[in-house]
Amino acid sequence: MGISSINILNSMGAGGCKYINDTLAHTGNFTAVQFTEASVVGAITGAMENSADFIADASSFSQGQVLYLPFTSITLTSGKAILYKA
Repeated sequence: MGISSINILNSMGAGGCKYINDTLAHTGNFTAVQFTEASVVGAITGAMENSADFIADASSFSQGQVLYLPFTSITLTSGKAILYKA
């Protein structure tokens, strides 16, 4: 199995996942976040340029939307999500 196959499997949950439904900081080694209801991200630490602007804009994600990026911490301002582990 090549590296790209492993990355695809991880983004599909092969590495496990974590459900969050609060406004606490959640840490780990994650590859994606899928929102299970309308949600707003309050903080994120990962490979995202201009993440401060992203947070300041209070962008809302609809139920079912997925944000793909490697990240180590996320806090929701509102909503619920599934975090996919690397």
